[in-house]
Amino acid sequence: MEILDWVAILGALAWTPHVISMIRNAITKPEIRVISSRNAELGFTTLGPIFNVRLAFSVKNHDIAVSGLKIRIIHQSGEEKLFEWQFIKQQVFKMTTPDGSVLPYEKENSVLAIKLNQKEIEERTIQCQETAFINEKTEYESKALKKLVYLNSQPSFSNDDFLGSQEMVDLYNYIKRSFSWKAGNYEVVVELESPDDFELVDHKFNFSLTPLDIEELEKNKGQIEVEYGKKAEAGDDQEIKAAWNWRNPILRKA
Repeated sequence: MEILDWVAILGALAWTPHVISMIRNAITKPEIRVISSRNAELGFTTLGPIFNVRLAFSVKNHDIAVSGLKIRIIHQSGEEKLFEWQFIKQQVFKMTTPDGSVLPYEKENSVLAIKLNQKEIEERTIQCQETAFINEKTEYESKALKKLVYLNSQPSFSNDDFLGSQEMVDLYNYIKRSFSWKAGNYEVVVELESPDDFELVDHKFNFSLTPLDIEELEKNKGQIEVEYGKKAEAGDDQEIKAAWNWRNPILRKA
């Protein structure tokens, strides 16, 4: 065998581990395991039905970018609602106060995608709204905005004229009709989207709501007009904190 033949063989062998690694990464799907906090947060506001939950993701095989997160919530009656992420709260750092207590500082961001990696398991509070509600509410808000533009062009415009207009009444009523929480047992299915193929495990949970939970959440219907009234008085630059009722049911792994 010529020396050049040996050089070619040795060169090929040197590349073999790298090639094997490339092939393994290409054919091995990432595995994403969903880890949930003990409790979820359920609500109903001018943003409609709300489902917030703190999640962490454990990733095996290789890193992956997640471009979408949806939560499918199914009542024992078979009624199904789809919630989609709107904002993410992520802990940036912790601050120790003079009395020794620790206060976490979280940053809230609208979300397009998140990167999940094998080295770190980061906790995130995922804030979700009902997809169908958002789409239909936009139509009511568009009509109300046109009414506002018209009224604002009148010399005798007042906030009360706008807040009491038929367009705003229709918006209030639509939001109230969208209340969908019911007493009983629910199944929660976390769904992720990515440009890459992956395997999702431990992504199903259960929780239950009592008649008292529903009674408390339904009280929020009475805050709808109040919320819009406070926003009109305060303006866009001021944060409004309405007295919304929230429920925190225990999440159990399915």
